Amino acid sequence: MPAGRPLGTTQMILHAAARVLGCGSVQMMVADHERQALVFTTSIQNRELVRVKAVESVLGFQLDGATMPFAVEGSLLVRALRHERLIVTNDIADLAGGLVPEGSLEQIRSTIGPRTFAAVPFAARSGVLGVLLFEKPGRGGFSSEDRDLLVAYADRVGVDLESQALSEDVRKLESLGPGIVRPPEIFVCDPMLLVATGPAEGRLLWEILDVPREPVLTVLTHAREAPATVTLRAHSGRLMRLTLTPGPASIVVAAAEDMEEVERLRREAARAREHLAKVLRSVADAILTVDMTGRIASGNAAVERALGYAPAEVAGREVTELCADERSRRRATQLREEVVRSGFAERELKLRKQDGGALVADVSALLLADDEERAAGMIWRVHDLTERRRGDAERKRLQARLLHTERLSALGEMAARIAHEVRNPLVSIGAAAQVVIEELPASSPVAGEVGAIAREVKRLDAIVTDFLKFARPRRAELRACDLAGVVDETVALVKAKAPALTLVVHLERPLRARCDADAIKQVLLNVLLNAVEASPKDSTIDCDAQTVGRQLILSVADRGSGVAGEVRRRVFDPFFSTKTRGTGLGLAVSKQIVDEHQGRIRLFNRRGGGTRVVIELPVG
Repeated sequence: MPAGRPLGTTQMILHAAARVLGCGSVQMMVADHERQALVFTTSIQNRELVRVKAVESVLGFQLDGATMPFAVEGSLLVRALRHERLIVTNDIADLAGGLVPEGSLEQIRSTIGPRTFAAVPFAARSGVLGVLLFEKPGRGGFSSEDRDLLVAYADRVGVDLESQALSEDVRKLESLGPGIVRPPEIFVCDPMLLVATGPAEGRLLWEILDVPREPVLTVLTHAREAPATVTLRAHSGRLMRLTLTPGPASIVVAAAEDMEEVERLRREAARAREHLAKVLRSVADAILTVDMTGRIASGNAAVERALGYAPAEVAGREVTELCADERSRRRATQLREEVVRSGFAERELKLRKQDGGALVADVSALLLADDEERAAGMIWRVHDLTERRRGDAERKRLQARLLHTERLSALGEMAARIAHEVRNPLVSIGAAAQVVIEELPASSPVAGEVGAIAREVKRLDAIVTDFLKFARPRRAELRACDLAGVVDETVALVKAKAPALTLVVHLERPLRARCDADAIKQVLLNVLLNAVEASPKDSTIDCDAQTVGRQLILSVADRGSGVAGEVRRRVFDPFFSTKTRGTGLGLAVSKQIVDEHQGRIRLFNRRGGGTRVVIELPVG
């Protein structure tokens, strides 16, 4: 590299990698998909310059600008690119992939001595851009920590190259204006298209343009009164557009435009815009270049999207000024110190935004070095964790739904087996017990035991029924109805079972809703029976229902002891019950029904003791 030439960020990253990892040289190869090859573009080889030159002498060409075709599948460079993974080898033949004769390989081995090579692909979100080849003396290879650093440096190279491409594409788009297109050639001709002025004076127009005569004469017949245009292909294959315009005194003005140049520029503009869009998507993270004193030297456009500051506003400021609290400032200082020691560090920091808000970000920093491998600063990559955390929450929610679905599926299988294996014997046992009760005299000493058998058979049959309701619920049949009657019927049923309790009902009448009345009746019955069991004797249960906006609100409140927090979080889980003889399916079935109605059921502790269950159903 010529003395005094300023280093680009990519070269500083590679110099830092060579310093931190103890590499003799680093080669960067960029994927050229038009040529279907890897192209050697940048070499960092300060300490191994003599050996590199010796290798180039054996090969007979310079490495810079050399290519490795994608078709050479045996080369680990191509494999690293295609498989997008780090590959390490001790044999230079793995790099050549059969392109270099064995005799030349032996010469190279004797020249460079034992070496370890690592090929690392570098990429941005727009795709894999190329491969970095790291080389270090000896066969000790790269440790697991070294490999992490290799990947980190490759990641930064990809981001930096995409940022450079962004700037280049912006420049190209700005330059692709009318002035860059070569102006059309103008010829002043007589009525027979003989050029009248200029260097081509006296020659026929089609001869000058090297195009067929007939199409030109045809368009001439249309250009007597108004301009006429035709697209022609010259004998050389060049495409052009010819416009003939009638002028004064029988003059014809001919304008010949090179259409291939226009088309090339159109394709170039389209390619630049497409690549610009990819780059803008890929450089989503804020990138800050920080000098060794901790001051920000520069930032990319994503700094403004992430923090609200224009890049020029952060330049020259202490990087710790961006930290939102003292803890983050300490962690930022620790991050800088660790980068100087090890070349790479990562911390979670809370950063201050221009609007006063805060951004929780994962900040990874990488050392930069000059061409003498002296520390020259560091590059910070600021990744917003908001989307990641939102994504984690969404994944957890989906996992919970998946587990719930799997549980329902398993319960469906279990319920079918229970129905088959248990229900038929239960019917037989219940029928036999009923016959025995009818045959026994009232004074029989076993009459009570037989009656207990019949009652337990009914209880087991109810358990089986609950299993089936939860595991294989019937599809809700939604229709417009007045739920006031449903509430009245359900309350009447519960009153008959609990004559010692007072049920106070406050209903809005009519209570319009679109729902499955039988299913909602089952939910309300489950909730009221739970309230009865939780209530002390001679207490009151309140049942209220009203329409609020687009929601129908049903609530049932008792005056029991309430529900502990750890229990309240699990009351809607299947098979969870605080009752010694409960199945734990009543509230689970209720929640399943309410969910199917696109509603919500919640449980609260009341002030002064007791529990309130609130059921919300959409009106429409």
